[in-house]
Amino acid sequence: MLDSMRKHASGPVAKVLIGILIISFGVWGIAGALSGIGTNTVATVGNTEISVAAFDRAYRRELQSVSQQVGTQVTPDQARAFGLPNQVLARLVTEAALDDQAESLALGVSQDTLVKEIAADPSFKGPAGTFDRAYFVQVLRANGLNEDDYVLERRNVERRKQIADSISGGATMPAVLAEALHTYQTEARTIRYLVLPSSLITDVGEPTSEQLTTFYNDHKADWRRPELREIALLSVSPEDVARPSDIDDASAQKAYDADKSQYSTPEARHVYQLIFSDQSTAEAAAASLKGGASFESVVEGAGKKLVDTDLGVVTRDKLIDAKVADAAFSLPSGGTSDVVVGSFGPVLLKVTDITPATVQPFDSVKAEIKKNLALTAARNDLGTLRDAIEDARAGGSTLQEIATKNKLTVKTITVDQSGNNADGQPVADIPTKDALLKAAFESDVGIDNPYLNNGDGVVWYAVTSIDPAHDRPLDEVKDKVAAAWKKATIADQLVAKAKDTAARIAKGETLDAIADQLKLTVETDANQTRGSKPPADFSADALKAAFAGPKGHAAAVVGVTPDQQIVLQVDEVTETPFVKNDSTQASLTKQLADAMQNDLLQQYIAELQNQLGAKVNQQALQRVIGAS
Repeated sequence: MLDSMRKHASGPVAKVLIGILIISFGVWGIAGALSGIGTNTVATVGNTEISVAAFDRAYRRELQSVSQQVGTQVTPDQARAFGLPNQVLARLVTEAALDDQAESLALGVSQDTLVKEIAADPSFKGPAGTFDRAYFVQVLRANGLNEDDYVLERRNVERRKQIADSISGGATMPAVLAEALHTYQTEARTIRYLVLPSSLITDVGEPTSEQLTTFYNDHKADWRRPELREIALLSVSPEDVARPSDIDDASAQKAYDADKSQYSTPEARHVYQLIFSDQSTAEAAAASLKGGASFESVVEGAGKKLVDTDLGVVTRDKLIDAKVADAAFSLPSGGTSDVVVGSFGPVLLKVTDITPATVQPFDSVKAEIKKNLALTAARNDLGTLRDAIEDARAGGSTLQEIATKNKLTVKTITVDQSGNNADGQPVADIPTKDALLKAAFESDVGIDNPYLNNGDGVVWYAVTSIDPAHDRPLDEVKDKVAAAWKKATIADQLVAKAKDTAARIAKGETLDAIADQLKLTVETDANQTRGSKPPADFSADALKAAFAGPKGHAAAVVGVTPDQQIVLQVDEVTETPFVKNDSTQASLTKQLADAMQNDLLQQYIAELQNQLGAKVNQQALQRVIGAS
C-alpha cells in the first residue's frame, strides 16, 4: 500500500524522495551511539527525529519485500548480512533530511490537496470503484499504520516533492547533447580485421644467461614457493574402522534370511488388459478367443489398438487389482484369460515374455552382507572410539601411537594453503579439505588441535613441520623461467608485428595484400554498433579501438586471448539521422532529462550533510534488528 505513494509521485525525481535513492553512510557521515538521543529514537537529522517505531515499520516492510523477491523468509541474521538495516536507515535519513529542510523553509500542503490525493489513490478504492473509507482504514491497519501517521507521511512526501521540483523539476537536456548521445548509440561501422596468432612468430631462440637472469629477477614473484606444511592425519570413519573379516558366516546368513527380498528379483510379465463396458460384451469377446480368434483381432473388434491395452512388463505388486494380478500371474506365456471381473469392470488379459523370479545365492552376496554389517557396527561404535582416542591424546599419546594401538593408519601430506604440493599440483583425498587447511595453517608445530567432523567421521591432525615461503633459486626453476621467457618474447614480438601491420595499413597498404603475405583470412564485422555484440573472435579492446577514429582508421589491439593480436581497419561509417519529433528520440531525451534531474537532486541532498549530519542511537538500532 505504501508503495502507492511512490506510484503517485510524478517522475523519477519524486521517487527518489520516498526511498529509491539511498544515500550512503559515507556521504552522511553517520555517527555512532551518542548522548542526547532518546531511547525511543533511532536517529536524528538536524532537528528531525527517526523514531524506533518508524524504523521498525520500514525495516519490517523491507524485510517482507525482500523475502517475497527471493521466495523464502529472510532471517534477521541474513538481513544483517545483506546490509538491509543500513539500507533502510540510509533511506530514512535521506527522507528525514528533506523533511528537516522542508520544516526550515516552512513548506506546507493544504488539507484539500491531501484529501484529493488520498481519495484518488487506487489502493483505497472499494468495489464501487471510488474511495472507500472502511477499506482505507483496513489497508492502513494491515500495514501497521493509523490514519494520522499515514496522512503525516503523505504530507511529508508532498513537501519533499516541492523541494525536488524547485531544485531539478525544470531541468531540461540540451538538444545538442541528446543528438550527440543518439549518434554515439546508433552509429554503425563495418570493420575488416585480421586475427594474428602467436604461431606467426616461429623462432625466438634460447635466452642467454643474462636474459634468463634478468627475466627471473623481473618476475621473481612468479617463482616464489608458498609455505608448505607437513600434516599428519588420523581419519576415523565407519569405512576406516569397519572390519568385515570380524563378521562370521552365521551372522551374515541370519541377515540374509531376514532380508532375502533384497537379494531377490520377483517374477515379471508383459501384460495386456482389454477393458469392457459390460459383462455380455466381454463374454462375447472371450468366446471369440476360445473359437480361435487372436487377442489382437479381438482388441481391434473392440475399436482399440493393441498399444491401448499394453500395461508393460510388470511384477505382481504393480497390478493394484488383486483379481487381475491373480489371473495375469496364473497364465502361461502367450495365454489369454477368461473374463475377469476387476475393480474397473470386466477385462480380458494376455500375457507374454515371462521372466522368472530369481534369488541371489548366499555365497554370491556374503561379502557384501559382511561389509554392510561391519559398517553398521562401526557407526554404532564410532562415538566410543572417538572418546577413547581423545582420552589417549589427553594422556600424551601421539597420533601414530594411537593409530598403531587401534589398527588405524596415519596419513602424512605436504601441502600449501591452497591444497597443492611442492610442484603446485593438487593433493588428492584431503578429508574435509577447506576446514582442515584453514585450521592447519592457523595452528603450529606441537599444538594439540581439536578434531574436525568429517561427515559421519572424525579427523585428527597435527602440524609436524613448516617450510616457510621462499623464492626458488634460478637453478631450481631454470626450465620454467626459460619457457616463460619464450612465451613473453613471442607475445612481445606479436604485439610489435601487429603494430607494424597497422602502421603499414595507415600508410596505404591494403588489408587484403597483407593478409595474403601472412596467409591469413580477412574477417568482416558489418553494422557493428558500440552496444551490439561483436563476433566471437573480436575482443572488447578491438571494439573500442574500432570506434576510436574515422573511416579508414587502423589499429592493433590484443585479441580474445592473450596469445592473439587483432589488426583492424574501419571500412564504413553509417550514422542514423537524429529526428527531434521521433518517438524514440523523444524517449531518449526524456531519459537524459530524468538522469540530469536525479543528478542535481543527489548533489543537493549530499550537500545537506554539510549542514545537518546525522546521529544514530546504535543501541536502539541493534535492538530493533535483533542484534543486541
